[in-house]
Amino acid sequence: MKKWIITAAVLVVLAAAGGTGWFLLRGGGGDAPPDDIAVGAEEAAPVPVEYGSITDEVVLDAQVEEDPAKKVVSKRGGTVTRVWVGDGQEVQEGAPIVSVRSEDPGAAPEAGGAGDGGDGGEGAGADRPAATEVTVTAPVSGKVRGLDGLAAGDPVEQGASVASISLERFRAVAPIPANDLYRFYDDPEEITLKIDKGPPAQACRFLSIGESEESGDGGGSAPEEDMGMPGGGEGGGGTGATSRISCRVPEDLQVFPGVTGKMSIVTGSADRALLVPVTAVRGGFEEGEVIVVGDGGGQETRRVELGITDGDRIQVVEGLDEGEQVLDPIPLEEGFDAPGSGGEEESSEEGVMF
Repeated sequence: MKKWIITAAVLVVLAAAGGTGWFLLRGGGGDAPPDDIAVGAEEAAPVPVEYGSITDEVVLDAQVEEDPAKKVVSKRGGTVTRVWVGDGQEVQEGAPIVSVRSEDPGAAPEAGGAGDGGDGGEGAGADRPAATEVTVTAPVSGKVRGLDGLAAGDPVEQGASVASISLERFRAVAPIPANDLYRFYDDPEEITLKIDKGPPAQACRFLSIGESEESGDGGGSAPEEDMGMPGGGEGGGGTGATSRISCRVPEDLQVFPGVTGKMSIVTGSADRALLVPVTAVRGGFEEGEVIVVGDGGGQETRRVELGITDGDRIQVVEGLDEGEQVLDPIPLEEGFDAPGSGGEEESSEEGVMF
């Protein structure tokens, strides 16, 4: 199988040599190639630099995840004195969830002392350690989960989670193949989410790009709590994905944790941009070079500043003018267009084939 791949690669290189491959395969003889072989058909030709509109759109495999629930934590240990809400109840931020009474044996006794009063008076608690009752409140608005079985009299450890608040919000997460990171010039202009076998596509508000697990729900590049990268599909773990992008699923878009879909991301767009074929440029990110062809056929290698690309064309921000012509396709850089440059093993097998 590998030899067939090598054979095809060599034929492509020979074809790019402007017909030289015919003579090599023929053993260098002087016979002319048959009429149905267009010698030089793949040779480079001048193409004009023109104005046009361009949109860079990336489509990635996505997976829906529910935002992590916020824990309701008791900062002090003690005994539950009251449970204020029921499991599954909707609450607002700051609403009481449970009250906990904690005692500190090392602290001073409660008010009163021996002989300060009769039974039930101020001195009744003279021998009891100081006690504090604290009400633990909801850190965010949402639905209470995890209160099943918690009742007055139950012990609570310091720092323990007594419940959680489900935000009932969802996000779509998509891994970005490493090389596609070059296409994310800034925060995406537009994201559309389409769920497989689900509702029609809707706009999905950009949340973050990255792998940080810091919390936050603002725009820009500050990531929210990360949900983990979905596996499988294009851009999955085996395709060199190093970052992920997430967007907020609209509230009226019915989804479930784990459903999959496609995330269409417009990373940039421009009107009246100077455009050339991507095959006419060496490089594709910020800077590159082209070969400018003059009116008399003379050629000049010129550095250019690059903008966005749609995969077929690329924007030239600086270095070219409308009406100039560039060579397309541009020859590969020296060292990348020679047969056998893939390594000694491929060179050896190539020798066997030819």
